[in-house]
Amino acid sequence: MTTKLENFATNYFLTRGLFLGIGFSLIIGITRQDSIFAFVIGTLIGVFFIHLIDKIQKYKNDQSLNELLAEMKGLGIFIKILFLIFGLLLLSEGLTFIQLFASNFFLIKTPIFFISLPLVLLLIYISKNGILTTFRVASCLFPISFLLTLISLLALFGYAELSNITPLFVTKPTQIMHSIFYYTSLSVSPSIFMLTTKKSKSTYSYLLGSFTLIIKMFLIIAIVGPILASIYRFPEYIILKEIKIFNFIEKIENIVGLSWIFDLFVYISMASLFVKELLPKKHNYLIHSILLLMIYFSSFLFLGKYFTNEIFLYYFIPIFIFIIFIITIPLLFFYTRKKRKVA
Repeated sequence: MTTKLENFATNYFLTRGLFLGIGFSLIIGITRQDSIFAFVIGTLIGVFFIHLIDKIQKYKNDQSLNELLAEMKGLGIFIKILFLIFGLLLLSEGLTFIQLFASNFFLIKTPIFFISLPLVLLLIYISKNGILTTFRVASCLFPISFLLTLISLLALFGYAELSNITPLFVTKPTQIMHSIFYYTSLSVSPSIFMLTTKKSKSTYSYLLGSFTLIIKMFLIIAIVGPILASIYRFPEYIILKEIKIFNFIEKIENIVGLSWIFDLFVYISMASLFVKELLPKKHNYLIHSILLLMIYFSSFLFLGKYFTNEIFLYYFIPIFIFIIFIITIPLLFFYTRKKRKVA
């Protein structure tokens, strides 16, 4: 059984996991400085969907996700297939974008295949020890990550220019709705992975994670301006280069940027374990390891190698994962609520 702190920390990382390389640049490209409103409104809408997940956790009680889906028979098989696609897709996205991030800023001369190989081997090792390992690691990384995030946010406020944010309401309502959709999808959908644990509550961790994202969005636009922010692929990392502490401590972006690496690591680990739980029990570890290796090879030989494939993932991920979310979560919610009322 996972603790409240472990659940809180894990969902905090999941809320932020899809914004590195996708969330910020994608939304800024649509609504520029109005992206701040998209983040705030998207958070309010996201709370509703997170509440549905919390209710499912409450209604299924001590049942595992596999037990619940097996009980649902045909409908459960349908949901399991969608969940497997969902988990594999997000795992592919995570490995692809962590390679891009690392090769662009940290390991410029390192071959792409070598960057994510240690991570894949670590995922295989973690899967052998069960899901509790990831939750415990998340709870250990959370105070470090939050402290680094807090330091970066406080340090960056001194470089913010309000003139970069004004004028507001420069985009069409349809564009704002588009950005709200993207934010809600990217921040809420990974919380599906929390269904692998029992009796977790994700609302407060979602709000905290969203708060850090909203402040980060404000700082991105206020520091580099909406035009430059829409051009950068990783604007959330670029602004970290501005940080100077006491006017002589500088170039600490790689240290402060570890918080984004932690987000990605927990998010990818949860995606991996989510897929493992849904696989058949017989030869489970072997099948899961083979799938991880297949995704690893596809991420650097196919998805991350060609720009067109990266762009496809960039725009396709938020739409596809939200479609799966909006199909599966209401079905689970109504089934578990009906079952609880009958009991």
